Amino acid sequence: MKKYVGILATLMILFSFIFITSPNEVAAEGANVTNALKESGITNTGKMDGVYKDLNGVVYFVMALGGFWIVGMLVWGGMTLAGSGGNPQKRTEGFIKLSLVLVGAYIIFKAYDIAGWATGLGA
Repeated sequence: MKKYVGILATLMILFSFIFITSPNEVAAEGANVTNALKESGITNTGKMDGVYKDLNGVVYFVMALGGFWIVGMLVWGGMTLAGSGGNPQKRTEGFIKLSLVLVGAYIIFKAYDIAGWATGLGA
């Protein structure tokens, strides 16, 4: 095992010397990135209103799908609980399914707040 670790370390050092260049070498070659977006034809419109509107629609769509999923899982958990027939393991399985549905329903209910929190990270 030690033999393979030594070989791997040697290959990593060799790779770093061959393939990784320092920023000074790139700067010496004349790389200019100050106008890179403009030179590539990408223009900044500065308008993000459409993106937020689209993402808002996506969040509502995911919440709607989650609502249907919750109903299905409630039925499945209820059927497991009702069909347990006195079997304690099946009864416990039904209660676990129903409790996880409640946790998932709370997360879906809070999806709009979670998405708002996630978009606020970049601000």
